[in-house]
Amino acid sequence: MTYPVPTPIYRIIHIGNLPILLRRRAIHAPNSTPQDGLVYRTIHNAAVQANRRAAIVACGSGGTVHDYLPFYFGPLSVMLLNLKTGRVPGYNEGQEPLIYLKSTVQAAVQANCEFVFTDGHGLASFTMWYDDLSQLSEVDWPLVNARYWSDRPEDNDRQRRKQAEFLIHGHCSWSIIEEIGVLNPDVKKRVEETLAEFPGCHKPNVTVRRDWYYN
Repeated sequence: MTYPVPTPIYRIIHIGNLPILLRRRAIHAPNSTPQDGLVYRTIHNAAVQANRRAAIVACGSGGTVHDYLPFYFGPLSVMLLNLKTGRVPGYNEGQEPLIYLKSTVQAAVQANCEFVFTDGHGLASFTMWYDDLSQLSEVDWPLVNARYWSDRPEDNDRQRRKQAEFLIHGHCSWSIIEEIGVLNPDVKKRVEETLAEFPGCHKPNVTVRRDWYYN
């Protein structure tokens, strides 16, 4: 299966965390987060994160999943749907404050980021892990870009494959983020105002991407 070049990668954050990333000028894996007193607003399921903290990465730089900063290969993730529908304990704000940080595999490689990637959800026992870009063809590209991805009787592995990840070891520079995708013009304005508060910092394009969100 062929893959797109440049190869897009997407990470979802709460808009309230944007000033923290701009101050640090970097995005960090959980196990590499600076002890700088800045309080990051988590939007993740705590039980899932506990499992990721212990899950071993058997290629690349090794370690556990929490030694890496995860991106998805496509928008409309299962995680986003769970946040929208209130299935993540402690989160009830819907999609509006969630923004996309979009980069590419090639930008990460050019920035000398160490990486691994998967062909599905990182905690699934039969997910395969890779550290060779020639194996990007193992990702199910039509599905990671699909709007509808639920399991079907003829294919009950769709949800796992939808959640294929590209994971950067340790941290990446804020400068590799090429675009910030948002739900509507109001959020676009908020993001642009936040970026303006950091005049010396890299400023990605801010774009309304309604199609990256659920109806």
